[in-house]
Amino acid sequence: MNKTIGLIGCVLLALTVSARAQDKWTIHEWGTFTSLQDESGNAIGGINTDDEPVPDFVHQLDYLALLRTSEVPPTFFKGAPSCHPDVTMRLETPVIYFHAPKSEILQTADVSVKFHGGLLTEFYPDAMATAPGLDTNGWFRFGPIHSDTDSKLEWSGLNIGHGSPKRETSAHVWTSPRAVRASTVQATNGESEKFLFYRGIGHIDAPLKVSREDGRFVFRSQLENVPVDRPLTIQSVWLVDIRRDGTIAFRPLPPLEINPDPTKILTTTAANFDAGDFSTDNLEKLMSSLKASLMAEGLFDDEAQALLNTWEVSYFKSAGLRVFFMVPREWTDYYLPLQISLPADITRVMVGRIELVTPEQRNILKYLENFSAQETRQDQGRLLTNYYAKFFPNVLSTNKPIGDMQQLNKDLAQMYSGQKRLADFISVPSTYRAYLALGRFRNALVLDEAKSRPTEGLTNFIAGYRLQGYKFADAR
Repeated sequence: MNKTIGLIGCVLLALTVSARAQDKWTIHEWGTFTSLQDESGNAIGGINTDDEPVPDFVHQLDYLALLRTSEVPPTFFKGAPSCHPDVTMRLETPVIYFHAPKSEILQTADVSVKFHGGLLTEFYPDAMATAPGLDTNGWFRFGPIHSDTDSKLEWSGLNIGHGSPKRETSAHVWTSPRAVRASTVQATNGESEKFLFYRGIGHIDAPLKVSREDGRFVFRSQLENVPVDRPLTIQSVWLVDIRRDGTIAFRPLPPLEINPDPTKILTTTAANFDAGDFSTDNLEKLMSSLKASLMAEGLFDDEAQALLNTWEVSYFKSAGLRVFFMVPREWTDYYLPLQISLPADITRVMVGRIELVTPEQRNILKYLENFSAQETRQDQGRLLTNYYAKFFPNVLSTNKPIGDMQQLNKDLAQMYSGQKRLADFISVPSTYRAYLALGRFRNALVLDEAKSRPTEGLTNFIAGYRLQGYKFADAR
């Protein structure tokens, strides 16, 4: 009899443990850490650039924190954001999905995330933000960012499984993450979405350092500030080169074990691709390879696809030489600690993206050095005249008809958001056209070159187009 009772008790205990395990939520997060490195593998600051602007309803610490994708020079309008010299890392579009257990679909939760070494600058739904320079009234003063700068976002009393996304938008960067089967998240102010969203800028290094040495890229670790007692594994790495004509060449690299020794060579690979390696067909192959790795790291199929769709332009259609890799969970947890009050299995999948300075970009910088102050002023004047003649003709002549204002406003919106190029509407002089060819981080590249090799030509160019970075007292 006692044996029977004992057996029944064991079965009930096992069922209870199983039920509790099934009560756990499944929480998945993905995002991108982006950095820019020179030929020595050193991080270049000033990369507070926004590849994909989010909708206007997203909350921000300050709209001046990020440079927009517009090709219009800052000198054409007031209040333009500037390069922040301390920003060596962009934390781009982390989103957190909640998947309910079978036993329940509604829940209340508290979520908080910190950024060690950076500022969390954008978020949705609304959250309580804590950051240096943010006062009790919500006013933010943009100051220096250090490796020990900390910021935090807190979502309290979130209703998981309640409501539905209410904000209409056609922004690709927002609609792509929505295409995932997940529970809706609703904040106490009524804002709801299919995910928690946040972004940030930081003064930290990527876990990998990539230098160009004797025609090869040499990979080393950068874990000096991360407290680890064992090597961390990077399972998947790719070297990718995308040309302006849309052709792609890429090369998967072997898994890497990174450790605190910054001198140890992890692997090397040829810095160049052969002409026959480039093809438009490689786009699908690269996306398939990345997706397989994202799912191997723990994302669901629709989540992995949502990440790739979100960053389709900047990952796969923007010219440049870059390294992609899967960031070790331990590295993410150190720089971006996440706390969620729900009993849950949490998966965090972050893609590391290192943009590499190319010989072509160096040649463009040398080209800009050759222009005199007079030539720069003349080109700036031509660009300004062409710009106003197209978009604000009444400023140049009160007798000139404005034309279709609705279409002009649409054109301006597409240009300011980076959907269309400046050259799609007006003639762009040679100096500024060369500058635009530097790509997404053009402002950072020009300032970095001027800092390491100050020349009259670059100084004139920076002053003429008002490309100077932030200047402020070094106060925390």
